[in-house]
Amino acid sequence: MIVRLLGAAASADLFYALALFTLISTFLRFGLENGIVFYTSKYPEWTRKIGYFIFAISIFQVLVSFFLFKYFIYPGMFYSTVWSVAFISSSTLIFYATAFYQSKKMFVSINVTGAVIALLQTVLLAMFYFSGRNLFIHYGIAKNINEAVLIVLTGGAMFQLIILYIYFKKANSNTLQRGKPNGSIAKSMFRYSFVNFVATVLMFLVMRADFYFVERYCNEITLANYVQVAKIGQMALVFPGLLGGVIFPYTVNAEAGFAEKISFFCRLLTLIFIVLFIGLFIFGKFIFTILLGADFSLVYNGLCGSFTGIFCLAINLIIISYFEGKNKQAIILWSVLFTLLVLLSGDYFFVPIYGYMAAAIVFSIANLIGMIILLASFTRLTGINLKQLFLLKKSDNFIFRFWQ
Repeated sequence: MIVRLLGAAASADLFYALALFTLISTFLRFGLENGIVFYTSKYPEWTRKIGYFIFAISIFQVLVSFFLFKYFIYPGMFYSTVWSVAFISSSTLIFYATAFYQSKKMFVSINVTGAVIALLQTVLLAMFYFSGRNLFIHYGIAKNINEAVLIVLTGGAMFQLIILYIYFKKANSNTLQRGKPNGSIAKSMFRYSFVNFVATVLMFLVMRADFYFVERYCNEITLANYVQVAKIGQMALVFPGLLGGVIFPYTVNAEAGFAEKISFFCRLLTLIFIVLFIGLFIFGKFIFTILLGADFSLVYNGLCGSFTGIFCLAINLIIISYFEGKNKQAIILWSVLFTLLVLLSGDYFFVPIYGYMAAAIVFSIANLIGMIILLASFTRLTGINLKQLFLLKKSDNFIFRFWQ
């Protein structure tokens, strides 16, 4: 709906700006969301103390982001400093809120809330699109349509945060122990979060660095198409991401046998992606131009080139979540580092010559290498072989096993 509302060129500008805002948010978070999940899962009695600590950190982060945009970063002609900072702050807090919910294994409530908010945002954008009138611009809240969309995204995140806070406090009122933050908690959080922060920044670059090369060496329409390839790839990673969010807190205190469940999830994802590829092959030629518009005819080829990389990322999300719960973050760091080095070097040499398709293929090759590194470590630590990870078993009853 955003693409329909803005068109190819303007939507490319918006998503490029959102990528910048997300990068800033990633730096400001310092990987603390994973520290929240790990320590509140391992030590539930720390929950309230960690909450106080995160609240203090959040205030500092808002001030830092405002300072950055006020004096160092010009958001562009489409976006004001206030709404840029509001988007970054609300996005950051959503990550923290999600971490607290995951640590308490409140998976349904966090995801249902997010889905409802996304639906409301989509309905509001559809009203703008079909009515041809944007009330935010009419009443001077936004100076243009791009900023109006940013306000819808930010407002939804803020509303979601209010709901999440109220429900979390109510659902855990009997278990949250009172206490004030102390130095030992902060030290433990930062120690765990630092390596995760580095890996998160590198992973963000793996997902977004190719935007820079496509933006530099291709035109706006091509960039818009490539951005949609990435967005559709992200949609394919939603389910693996949900699985990863479940795996992480359960792995913290899990026994060795839990690794077999990881192999089951990998087999499940393999089956899902085979079905997705068949659907892409049959319907992809025309479905994306119908949904997004005639300017997006390059999405199909871009998805075909990057599909292997998306599948590898899906598997990586599962394995990474397992290693995070086992506090094996050095393995994650090396895997993501090698992935990024391959991605950057490949894009640097081939995108100027072969364009966006080179970026898509390099993305697949880089993430395949990252998956190989993770799986080598996983099989060595658990004794589970590649056949168990990817080949379906006759005994696999997916519906029953997944519900378990």
